[in-house]
Amino acid sequence: MLYIVIFYMAVLLLIGWWVGKVYVKGMTDFLLAGRRLGIVLCAATLAATHFGGGAVMGGGEYGFRYGLSGAWYGVSCGIGLILLGLVTARKFRDLAFYTVPDYLEKRYGGKTIRALGSLLSIVALIGILAAQVLSARGALGILGITGNTGAILATLVFIMYTTAGGMWAVTLTDLIQMLLGAIGVIVAAFIVLGHTGGFGGLESLLQAKAVGPEYLSIWGMGTASIMWLLVPTVMYTLIGQDFYQRLFSAKNGTTAKGAALVGGIVLVIVSFFPAIMGMGANALADLEDPSMAVPWILKNMMGPLLGGVILAALLAAIMSTADSLLSAATSHIVKDFWIEIFHASETDQEKELLKISRISTFVIGILALVIALMVPGIIDALIYSYTMYTAGVFVPVIGGFLWKGATKAGALASLVVGSIVALWGIVGGVSLFGAPVEIFAALISLVVFVVVSLITNK
Repeated sequence: MLYIVIFYMAVLLLIGWWVGKVYVKGMTDFLLAGRRLGIVLCAATLAATHFGGGAVMGGGEYGFRYGLSGAWYGVSCGIGLILLGLVTARKFRDLAFYTVPDYLEKRYGGKTIRALGSLLSIVALIGILAAQVLSARGALGILGITGNTGAILATLVFIMYTTAGGMWAVTLTDLIQMLLGAIGVIVAAFIVLGHTGGFGGLESLLQAKAVGPEYLSIWGMGTASIMWLLVPTVMYTLIGQDFYQRLFSAKNGTTAKGAALVGGIVLVIVSFFPAIMGMGANALADLEDPSMAVPWILKNMMGPLLGGVILAALLAAIMSTADSLLSAATSHIVKDFWIEIFHASETDQEKELLKISRISTFVIGILALVIALMVPGIIDALIYSYTMYTAGVFVPVIGGFLWKGATKAGALASLVVGSIVALWGIVGGVSLFGAPVEIFAALISLVVFVVVSLITNK
């Protein structure tokens, strides 16, 4: 198993080195793959951005807890991509931006809203990236690589190939990782079903453990729980820089739209297999910790060869999300701050900007690694900015896209108020009918957005 994982990581490093030599000639190549992605590569990298440690390990844990409805996190991600394709993908790609704050400044004017949106996004991306580092540590712990060694090795691999090849390396490795991850969880799920005697045998084993009929229903966790999982996930997908960076990398608007739709459909389908793995672990084992569902299956139901491949698939899912986050954070640093705030020239300083892009990628990756290993408690605090970003930026982006009457004052006020209300909700535990904080804050942000825009609209 260890040799298979080492081989897999070596392949990723080789791809990063090769792509950096052959394809990356300037900043646009590094950040947006030269805006040349076709539908297959673009769909794969969009799907891989969501199909990470949360979708596999978390999907298995949710499957163990809730049964078939444990697939809803991954399904929500897929629905988010489908809506992205239907609503904004073509228009935003045709505008040929680099980042979401590019759109905010273009739509409303001024650098303030760009800087605020970028800062919130960067902090959130680093926090989620640090969480992926811990996921990699957990996955490699299956091999007996305990402590921080596994996390350091896996993190250095995705930092190195992303630093070398930028978005081209991320895209090509995401294609491999998505294929490997999807095939891996499908094969693992069928092996589990083979041990339980198919779905009928799985149902009998689960009934013997006194699980209710809702465990085998896609709606088992309840409508409210599903909605509060679905809505925030879709909201972030519609404004997340890690997704728009991939849309901006597509060769045209039609490709961007088609890739989002294809990637979303793939995610919806694939998301059921980790849940099935978790259900199988519940049926076959007496685990006290549901998060150990997927590791238990790899340890106890796979031979060394197949187990190594499945473990590589798990790492692929984690690293495909991590490299996407890393690349997205770099795009903010270079485009939103270095070029737009500090006024570097895209045309006259192309080689310098490429160098800055690579340095930024490396530094952000190492920062996420240090945070994960040295101060892991801060990850939760950093990820709160994910909630603040969603609550603050969703209304100005989507509202500005749908409503011509939106103004700069309305957008800036809604961003600030939405973020503050989200922080207040996080710290004070304030909610609305049990809804996630970002939904509660986004509703307040929407009211502010409309009222201030109507007042200031000339």
